[in-house]
Amino acid sequence: MSAFEGFTSGTDIETKHAARWAKLSFGLELLDAMTDGGIPRRGIVEMAGDPGAGKTQIALKLALEAQRQVPDASVVFISTEHPFPSGRLLQMEAALKRRHPRDPFVQQHNFADHILVEHVKCVPSLTNCLFKQLPQLLRSTPVSLVIIDSITGPFIGEHDYKARAATFREIVKQLQLYQEQYNMAVYVNNQVRCVIDGSVPQTKGKKIAALGLSWSSMVHTRLQLCRTEGKYKRCVVVFGPTIGPAHGVFQIDESGPCDVPDLPLGHIPDMNE
Repeated sequence: MSAFEGFTSGTDIETKHAARWAKLSFGLELLDAMTDGGIPRRGIVEMAGDPGAGKTQIALKLALEAQRQVPDASVVFISTEHPFPSGRLLQMEAALKRRHPRDPFVQQHNFADHILVEHVKCVPSLTNCLFKQLPQLLRSTPVSLVIIDSITGPFIGEHDYKARAATFREIVKQLQLYQEQYNMAVYVNNQVRCVIDGSVPQTKGKKIAALGLSWSSMVHTRLQLCRTEGKYKRCVVVFGPTIGPAHGVFQIDESGPCDVPDLPLGHIPDMNE
C-alpha cells in the first residue's frame, strides 16, 4: 500500500501522479470515447460478450497498441479457453506495419516477441500463474498490460461458490497490488449468460456477464459486446465509476477491430448492410 502523502486538490491530482492515472488507448476511437481515453492502470477492466463478438480480437489489438504507447514494456497474455491465436496476431501486426509505413518504431519493432503468453485451464494453474509466475516476471521485466482471456474458463466447473468468491477476492487483491507496484493495466474478458429466471420480468432473456455478483463486485469497469445480424459488433458501457452511459458499433477487418468510418458514437447503422 502506498504511504499517505497528504491531501491533493482535484485540480492537481492528475498532474501530481500523471503516470498513475495515465490510460492505455484501445486504438479504436469508439472504445476510447466510451471509456474516456482507454484502460486505466488501476482497477480491473472487463469486456463481457457473446462468443464471436470480438473479445479476443480486441485483446490482441490492445496487446499491440500497448507496445506503441509504452515501447519499453511487454504485455502478458494469459489464455484460458483456447490456444493463443498467434496466426491472427501476426496478421494484425503485418496490417499495423502497412498502415504506418513512416513510423520507425512500428516498422522496426517485433510486437509478437514482446507478448508473453501463458496458457492455463483450471483454477490451480491460474492462481499459480498469477500468484507465483507473474510476480517473478514483473520483478525482472517491465509490463504495461496484463490480459486474461478469459476469467470464465477456469471457473466453469467450480460449484463451491463460497470458495470461488474467496478466490476472486484474492485474485483481484493481488492484481491491484501489482498495479500499485508496477503501474500496469489489467484487462479481463468474460463470457455472458442468458437470464432464464422470470421472477424479474424485465431481465428474462437478457444476457449478463458470467460469474455472478461475487465477481462483478470486484470489477472496476465493465463493457459488453454482442453480435449483430450484419457485419458490425455492438459495444455497451454496463458500468464504470468515471464514465457515463454509451454505446456504439465497430467492425473487424484484417487489422483487427476498427472504427466504422464517419459513424458518430451512439449511432446504430442498418445492421443488414
